[in-house]
Amino acid sequence: MATTTRLVTRGRTFYFRSAVPKDLRSFAGRSEVKISLRTSVQLIANTRSRVFSNHVDIVIAKARRMAKAQNTDVDNAVRGYFRDALDWGQEFADIFAPDPEVDIDDSIEHIETRLALLRRRLAARDFPQDIQSRADAIVGGIPQNHLKSRYGATQRAQAGLLRADIEADRLLLAKLEGDYSQTEIADPLFNQIAQTTDEPAVHSSTHLTTGLPDTPMLGELATKYEQVLQDQKLKQKTLGDLRLSFELARAVITFDKPASLLDLNDMKALRDLIGHMPAHHLKKAETRDLDPLAAVEAGKDFPKLGYETQKKRFDFFKRFAAWMVAEEYLTKVPGSELKLLTKKPPKGKPKRLPYEPDQLSIIFQTPIYTGRKNIVKAGTPGELRIKDGRYWVPLIALYAGLRAGEIIQLLHDDIRQDSGIWYFDISKFEKDDEEQIKNLKTGSSYRRVPIHSALLDLGFLEFVALRKSGRLFNELPRGSDGTYSQPWSKFWYNLGNRWNFRTTLHVFHSFRHNFVDALHEANVTDAVAMQLCGHTNDDAHWGYGKGASIARLKEEIEKVEYAGLNLGHATGPGWKW
Repeated sequence: MATTTRLVTRGRTFYFRSAVPKDLRSFAGRSEVKISLRTSVQLIANTRSRVFSNHVDIVIAKARRMAKAQNTDVDNAVRGYFRDALDWGQEFADIFAPDPEVDIDDSIEHIETRLALLRRRLAARDFPQDIQSRADAIVGGIPQNHLKSRYGATQRAQAGLLRADIEADRLLLAKLEGDYSQTEIADPLFNQIAQTTDEPAVHSSTHLTTGLPDTPMLGELATKYEQVLQDQKLKQKTLGDLRLSFELARAVITFDKPASLLDLNDMKALRDLIGHMPAHHLKKAETRDLDPLAAVEAGKDFPKLGYETQKKRFDFFKRFAAWMVAEEYLTKVPGSELKLLTKKPPKGKPKRLPYEPDQLSIIFQTPIYTGRKNIVKAGTPGELRIKDGRYWVPLIALYAGLRAGEIIQLLHDDIRQDSGIWYFDISKFEKDDEEQIKNLKTGSSYRRVPIHSALLDLGFLEFVALRKSGRLFNELPRGSDGTYSQPWSKFWYNLGNRWNFRTTLHVFHSFRHNFVDALHEANVTDAVAMQLCGHTNDDAHWGYGKGASIARLKEEIEKVEYAGLNLGHATGPGWKW
């Protein structure tokens, strides 16, 4: 209720409005805060208003409480909560109700509906999640030597908080209806509290009372959590995903507040923001330089993030909340059962498809394989014909089924020979006595993949011999997320759009689907196909033994072929290394 009353419109633009408490007006130099939210979109206005509202509440709480004294009595803490609610009701009646922009009838109807619901819940002792969280916070602030029964204290706090909401709503409803015969406090729990009638006070949407435990700020814990994951040696890509989730969360959740105040509304705001984020907003020219809220507004007509990406962004923040619960900074994960705004795609719907034969023909007729303008502008036609990383990575993906990251981080010593058979050693070891950690997807990703004769015929071993040591494709950079696949994906995305072989289901990973299909077409057994691709089977049987020999793997991978694909133009005189 506090958020909606602090949000007003003028014309088509939303504004945030809040009265400044009397005791802080001389310091603030004003009696009211009014800020244009610079949007006509309800979702954007709601999220921006909540951010401003949280900041106002926290600043006021800090200013008024130089010393953080804690009440040791449940009823006193509940009375402090009621006083906040009462002051906000007076603020609404004095400041906002007379404003012609506020629909009083709509406010009355809203309060009547809420009041009836709260009374039913109190009768059934059905306490909503926000009441439970605040009750836990109050009980957590009681000194242990004063706490006789945690269960009894929690039950009393929950009932008292619900009674406070009911009484505050009843009094506000009477004022809005003009029935001042009903504006005396009736609930005996609060009959010693005097109402404020001369000056309005700012309502705290989170009811910051002195009964709240002294917990670290949410932003402080976010930094600590990220450090914990860094200490666990997580991949840079995983840390990058976490930071993206935090960036979205900071747009709608105030990190400069006690972690114990993280609530269901915060989680809903993050869920809604993620649900409205345009896909690839960091890549699109219209949105890449904008903050998340501005990106939502600028990209409101663009396609939205897919289900898996939305789930990943939201789950990263929920895992952070779960960590806070485990560390006892938070009593429970708010919104743990919230559903995403988009539906989960039906089972069996493909996420990626193999390239069609005509798409493969286009790919291997791009300037990379016919002549480019220069090393950097690999997608622009020209006279330069060079066999560098951009030349080899797609070919290796097609004929070895390796993932982009596995290919780009290949080392010179990863090209090995066993019994006369050359193979890719997909492992994390550069040499027997020197470990080179690589980012591989799973444990089963460690494998040996024979080099297909198509790659040998194109001169791959000659290329390897010239590179001598280190990374084979050292001209391909590492991305900001710590992976080699990130900048490559961007390059391939742009190339695919320029030469019209890309669709939402046809991306670089489609080469791996082509490879798997080619194995199946050649009747390669599932066991060998899984070994070549680095896939696993959950059956215990497949966890035994070393798998097929390198000779058998070579025999099977040579069966991989692509009808109609001609690479004769991609080699011969005129090509540089």
